[in-house]
Amino acid sequence: MKNQKGITLIALVVTIVVLLILAGTSIAMLGGDNGIITNAQEAAAANTEGEVIDKMNVAYNTVKANIITKSSTIMNWDATNADNELELAKTIAGEIVSKEKANTLTKEIKTISENGYTVTYAPTNGVTKGKVTIEYTDATFNLDAEKTENKHYPKITCTIEFSSDDATYTAPTRHVNQ
Repeated sequence: MKNQKGITLIALVVTIVVLLILAGTSIAMLGGDNGIITNAQEAAAANTEGEVIDKMNVAYNTVKANIITKSSTIMNWDATNADNELELAKTIAGEIVSKEKANTLTKEIKTISENGYTVTYAPTNGVTKGKVTIEYTDATFNLDAEKTENKHYPKITCTIEFSSDDATYTAPTRHVNQ
């Protein structure tokens, strides 16, 4: 019987225990608060946030340049004129949603939505300045909805207001879950 080859029961048990330890460690690295999956989700949310804020900044810079150019080259050009204001609102929307969707913005249709973005145009009236509000909503921002130390939020908004020859910008704001 001494010439029999094979593994002993003890070697088999030790191998299984080592494999269980490795599996447990791998699972812990994947899940949990500092796990690979959680970190990947947070990185995706941060990337999306950066893209959204960049898009909002580009929309403002584009309309600001448009206003400066037109007010300096066209005599008596006024950004708060109803037709000019609507055209500026379409310019902003065109930086946020598709050009086709942006062109559906009219004096009657003041809100358009596409790909998580909502662009709302409020024309100048006797009391308030004309403005465009841009809102982006995305579920990836809501990763930690169950946690009290929640650092994620469901939406980002900004506004661009018109004056006769200028535009003002309320920088993107994160709306934190309460």
